[in-house]
Amino acid sequence: MKIKNAWIVFAVTLLITLPLRLYQICFLSEEGTGFYTDGIRTTAMISFVLAVGAALMLIMSAMDRRSRAPYSPIRSIPAAVFGILTGVGVIVGCVISLFGIESLQSQLAYTALTVLGVFAAIVLILAGSNFAAGKNTFEKQPLLALVPSVWGCACLVAMFIRFVAVVNVAENIYDTFTVIFILLFLFHQAKLLARIDDEKSGKMIYMFGIPAALMALLTGITGTVEQIIHVTRQGLFPSGFYPANILFALYILFFLAAVSKNSVVRVSADIQEFARDPAQTAESGTEEGETEEENAEPIQESCLEYLTRTYGSDICFFNHTSSPFLKRIEKS
Repeated sequence: MKIKNAWIVFAVTLLITLPLRLYQICFLSEEGTGFYTDGIRTTAMISFVLAVGAALMLIMSAMDRRSRAPYSPIRSIPAAVFGILTGVGVIVGCVISLFGIESLQSQLAYTALTVLGVFAAIVLILAGSNFAAGKNTFEKQPLLALVPSVWGCACLVAMFIRFVAVVNVAENIYDTFTVIFILLFLFHQAKLLARIDDEKSGKMIYMFGIPAALMALLTGITGTVEQIIHVTRQGLFPSGFYPANILFALYILFFLAAVSKNSVVRVSADIQEFARDPAQTAESGTEEGETEEENAEPIQESCLEYLTRTYGSDICFFNHTSSPFLKRIEKS
């Protein structure tokens, strides 16, 4: 239930912050400077709503105590399509950013970053193809799943080096937290695909994935609008990555939806298979001619074994006995 509440917070936060950001860009931005005519009022409001929304999403996701079934390959066409498109978008963004660098020293650094980004994009395209075919290549090749995370770390370091040279502005803060949340999501997604600590990774992809989708949609849409209407930008984030942010957000959303749906279907199928398994009936020691009441106790014991083995459940059944208090009342 906590995850559902986190999705509600995600929708409300996006519906509040996105219109405010678009209003800032279209009506409050000064031509030539990019500063906002209302000072920091709308910026403070947007930052406050984002901080509260992200904190609530993190807390709600962390408080979710539901047991999660081990990860198995998912098949989702939307996740596959946007996984492949995200990889293509990363390649395009890396190339555009590389050609926008003027100094030779920065060109060398961004060339290495671009090469790493291309490898990360190939892994994202591979992940998308796995979702289309219902496979999981990363279970046998776990190091491949870490490539996007390594590229995200390198991007974050490059952003910090570039941002410390200028006065901090809200746009740079938004972009920084976008990269941080996407990096954390990619890291825990890599652990999940590699089948490392399924239970914890299955929670962390929601804990960081939902805020990552929020920030990526917010920065991606507003950054793309700035380029379309030719508004002077205050932030230093590479403009070629704003469309990739939108693709990242959609990829994360469809991946989380596919994982949730696959988990529900898999648990339901496991229970039905268990209920129909003739071996369980043979182990219960039932014979023909026994009544339903005589069969009840062995079936309960088998269910308890299944729940304990699969979900670590501590549920137990107690035999019905008459209350001693009722006997005292009857005597009195």
